[in-house]
Amino acid sequence: MGDDDLFSSDLSDDQLRMRLGHMSNTPCQVIFSMADEYVPEYVDKKALVERLCRAMGGAEKVEIEHGNHSLSNRVHEAVQAMVDFVKREGPSGWDDPWN
Repeated sequence: MGDDDLFSSDLSDDQLRMRLGHMSNTPCQVIFSMADEYVPEYVDKKALVERLCRAMGGAEKVEIEHGNHSLSNRVHEAVQAMVDFVKREGPSGWDDPWN
């Protein structure tokens, strides 16, 4: 329950909103490693990532199947998800780096 505890499964929805709700006005993406070795087996990972996204005001959810904690075994999938998100949610018009 320290200040850096932002994603724990034992936080209530209200606690998550208090910690992450400030992100609701910023396009966000939550990339979650579905085989994260640091998340206990009893945690419903799909429910947790839903709760995190909801607490952030509707962040985009990306579940990386079989991804370890650092996504070192699914780097291409993670990077592709980030690039797709930035292209879709990033700047447009004169400051668009993709055009």
